[in-house]
Amino acid sequence: MSDSSFNLEYFSPTGLIGFWVLFIGLIFTGIMFYFVFFRLNEGDDSYKDSKRKLLEKENQKKRIARLYPK
Repeated sequence: MSDSSFNLEYFSPTGLIGFWVLFIGLIFTGIMFYFVFFRLNEGDDSYKDSKRKLLEKENQKKRIARLYPK
């Protein structure tokens, strides 16, 4: 077998292909970290959920107004 046709040095971390594989892997890992940990903390509610919360706040205001009449 000849080593000239399939050189494994290209796949080492210091080789050309190995460096790009590691670089793309780090970028992919960073993107996944962002979507998993940072995007989960955003308050994206559905339309029905935001409507339900609004109705609940209005009902709460009505109940408080009944407790303290003018």
